[in-house]
Amino acid sequence: FLDGEHLVGSDTKKAFEKYSQYITKKEKDGRLLIDKNRHFEFLAKLIKDGIRPFTYKPIDKEDLIERKCDFEPRDYQLEAYNVFKKYSNIGAFFPPSTGKTFLGLYAMTHVKGTWIIAVPSRLLVEQWIERIELYTDLIVGVDVDVFTYQGAINNGHKKQYNGMIIDEVHHLPADYFSKMATIKRKYSIGLSATPQREDERENYIFALTGQPTGLSWEHFKKLGIIQNPDLHVWIVKDENQRWRQLGELLELKKKCIIFCDSIEMGTLASKRFDLPFVHGDTKQRLDKIQDNLQTIVSRVGDEGVSLPDIEQVIEISWLHGSRRQELQRFTRLLHGKNTNGVGHIIMTVPEYQTDHKRLFGIMDKGFKIILHREGISEKVIEKVHEHIKAKPIRSIKSKETIEIKEELEKFNDEDYPLLKNKRIRNILSLHTKGDRETLLFFIKKGNSNRSFSTNELMDEWGMIHARNINRKIGNLLQKEHIKREDGKYSQNLTQ
Repeated sequence: FLDGEHLVGSDTKKAFEKYSQYITKKEKDGRLLIDKNRHFEFLAKLIKDGIRPFTYKPIDKEDLIERKCDFEPRDYQLEAYNVFKKYSNIGAFFPPSTGKTFLGLYAMTHVKGTWIIAVPSRLLVEQWIERIELYTDLIVGVDVDVFTYQGAINNGHKKQYNGMIIDEVHHLPADYFSKMATIKRKYSIGLSATPQREDERENYIFALTGQPTGLSWEHFKKLGIIQNPDLHVWIVKDENQRWRQLGELLELKKKCIIFCDSIEMGTLASKRFDLPFVHGDTKQRLDKIQDNLQTIVSRVGDEGVSLPDIEQVIEISWLHGSRRQELQRFTRLLHGKNTNGVGHIIMTVPEYQTDHKRLFGIMDKGFKIILHREGISEKVIEKVHEHIKAKPIRSIKSKETIEIKEELEKFNDEDYPLLKNKRIRNILSLHTKGDRETLLFFIKKGNSNRSFSTNELMDEWGMIHARNINRKIGNLLQKEHIKREDGKYSQNLTQ
């Protein structure tokens, strides 16, 4: 089994023979050090061989404790905690607004030792710290550390942790984020309302997390714990009509989040409607969203943001046909308390044709979808549906794209380990030569886990003026293939 970054067990000699390609060193005490560049491959191989990266066992009685916990857990939260006590590693898969965070708080105040919490965004770091300080007497930085995934990977091996919580755990099977599975701890809890992925790795969410626990969404609807909002799909002719429809929805003056993947479109909407735009470079993101009636939010707000006064969610830009993203954004409405929330997505006909499958996640959970097509003839809609039914949309690979992919496959795996990932090769093949070379710099071995300041990039690329950095990577930032956090740049392809 895994013990931090090492494989341990009663017969490490046999294990070394079987998994030698994933092992970089055999320690004097017999432990086998895992190749840090092949974490996911190794974990996938273990799971395929029927070996879990953790052991099921009850929580040690001497680790049980009772500390300040200023809320009463609901019955199903206590049931999930009891499953945790029995197995010590669990995945809690409850709908949004049912208190997954509070399950984590309850566990941390009832199992002693230092805890580490890993979340996908700084926005969620702020939210977890806010709730820890509000409901417990745990001291952040002493009793519990809250990191983004990148921070957890970089710092998780520097301290001895007793327990770990991975929020939005559906990200764990990603090649880079799977390194969190090797952070040494006795107990772990994975939290997600949407254990779905678009890369055929959904099974790894459960295999890497622990004993799954949760109840159906219908159960929570019947109990009145979560709301049952409708999703309105507005099909429009063009961008001008999209803006007009957005303006009409904003005139309702409801507490609202407008989701917009495109930084360029979000900036334009912000100026057009005089609204704040919260994105990767925004400081105190949670405060801005809470303090404003209507806020435009980039992908940083997709996950975990809880707003009890939310009344309306509008989408104007999104990640293609992602079911998970659609469900995450729409279900922000489930956090509303007696607000009768409603969701909207404004799509052009071509977008409806290519991205319609993102609506399937909503339908699967039993929510009602209402189609609006004013000015769009029934024949156009029928034609779209016929096209969808008769011929699934496929990307057309040009000769040039195929040649680029073949070229990328020839790169040395030792120098560019991330190019083993087919999805990353596909992304690079669609970029211009200049952007492709820039991305290759960021994913090169030694660089893929680093963040670079502007001055460091100027030195690396021999530039004199800082403004040239933005010119070189501006397009990649807009596409979010490179991210900028705290003034530093890093690759975002493993997100």
